[in-house]
Parts: sequence; C-alpha cells; structure tokens
Amino acid sequence: MKRLLKSLFLHVRLPIRRGPNRGRWWSVTTGKNYFRDRFVPGKAACLPQLVRSGDVVWDIGAHCGYTALLESAAAGAAGKVFAFEPNPRNRQLLGLHLRWNRADNATVLPYAMSGTDGEMSFGWDESQRASSIASHLGGSGWKVPVRHVDGLIASGELPAPDFLKIDVEGAEADLLRGAANLLASDRALTIVLSTHTAELHDSCCATLRAAGFTIVETAAVAIARAEGWASLGDVDLLAWRPAGGVSRDAQEAFARIGREG
Repeated sequence: MKRLLKSLFLHVRLPIRRGPNRGRWWSVTTGKNYFRDRFVPGKAACLPQLVRSGDVVWDIGAHCGYTALLESAAAGAAGKVFAFEPNPRNRQLLGLHLRWNRADNATVLPYAMSGTDGEMSFGWDESQRASSIASHLGGSGWKVPVRHVDGLIASGELPAPDFLKIDVEGAEADLLRGAANLLASDRALTIVLSTHTAELHDSCCATLRAAGFTIVETAAVAIARAEGWASLGDVDLLAWRPAGGVSRDAQEAFARIGREG
C-alpha cells in the first residue's frame, strides 16, 4: 500500500521551504526532512562554497538529487554535473527534481561506482538499521552496471571532474582505488567523501594524503569514533589540492558539521 501511494503521488510537487534549496520543487513522496532543511543540512550549506562556476562535478551516489541541485546552481551554465544513481526508484526522483528545477547542466547516469567495471547486485541489506535509506553494492535487489572513475575518463565518456561528491555506502575505498590515475595526476580537485566505518575512513584518508590532498574532517568524525559509526550512519571529510584550493571560511564551516550531517 505504501509503495502504491508513493507511485500515485510521485509527480505531486511542492517548493522546499527552508535551507539552501529553498524555493526549488520537490516531490512530496520523499518525506518532510527535505522540505525543512533536515537532510544533510551542514553539507548542503557548504556545497555552494565549494563548487565553483564552470566546474565539472561528479555527484556519485546522488540519491534523489538534493545535493545535485545545489551543485548545478553553483556550477552554472558553464559547468556540468554528472549525477550517478544506480537505484532505479531514486533515479526516477533524481530525474524529476532536476527537470522540474531546470537543472539543464546536469546529466543522470545509472552506474554504481567501484574499483573496476562490471555488473553487481545492488539493493538492501536487511542487517542495516531500519532507519537507513542506504542501498549498496552486494545487497539483494537489482543488477546494475558498475564503472570506475579512471575508466570513464580514459574512454572519453566523461570529462575529468573538478569536484567529486562521493556517498557510495561502504564502497568508498574501492572507488578511490578505481580513481588511482586521477589521484596520481596533478589535477586540481576537491572531494567531499562520506565514510561508513572507522576502517574505511582511515583507509580513505591515508589514500588521499598520499596523493597530496589536504583533509578537513567534520566534527561528526569525533562523535563517530566515540560512539561508533553506526550511531551516525556515515560522516564526511573534505579533501582538496593544491593547497589554498578551499577558502578558510569553507574549511571552518565544513569542520563544524555535526551529528545532523
């Protein structure tokens, strides 16, 4: 019944009431948090400070498009946003939200991103906490195409990114391994990365520091280390190169992001 109601009301839209996406159209089927600035409010507020006009943005794990809308506006007509979302239900909403808000510089892609190309099952893991909206590689559900960052760039399918937003539900270390050539280059790059365990967080930090990135962690990282990552679900880090690539104000705002994300 719940799925039927969501299907019936999918195209019913209202303007978002609060937060950096205020005034943009959003489906009523997604829940009230999006309308009240309760979905990753700290990260959402920082994105317009981090994405520059003309940037090529890859939003990997774009979900329903909340962050992609912000990135699209910040990148502007001269920029491009590639929004990756393998979950077909989320991808439908992602496409609607981009179209309703005339995010003409954004392209939706159906790929899951990991360390190599192929195909994997993608969906729910019943061991996940009940409140999680996460789906991920290895869960039961759909068969989806899997790509890796270096392969998409080397093939010419996509331009190399200036900005990466990554939220891949536990595949983050694999994704970075699949971006080894990009990370080894001297290309200026800013990354906002969500990590889902302490081990993955430390591994990703080590990989990025070895590639010459400066890293700022959110205040939520200390909370996760004290209480366990499961208490928050995921936390974020900001990485960039070269030095000076992110303003001091943006660094400080990102570092203040707490439990709410």
